[in-house]
Amino acid sequence: MSDREIMNAKGFGSKKYSLDCSYYDKEFDSLDELIDDIGSSGMDPNYEITCNGKGIGEQAIDMIPF
Repeated sequence: MSDREIMNAKGFGSKKYSLDCSYYDKEFDSLDELIDDIGSSGMDPNYEITCNGKGIGEQAIDMIPF
């Protein structure tokens, strides 16, 4: 078993980012991917970001450079 497989089996390295929004069901492996999707899809960024289903205390709009 590779180091990556061992980490994933133990719950490390398998973070999924999304938004705390009932109708947004997409998940991404990185915050950058999530922010890119929000921008390209027109999703409202005024929702809290979640990591593995738990809020991280930051809204997506706080991560978008203007």
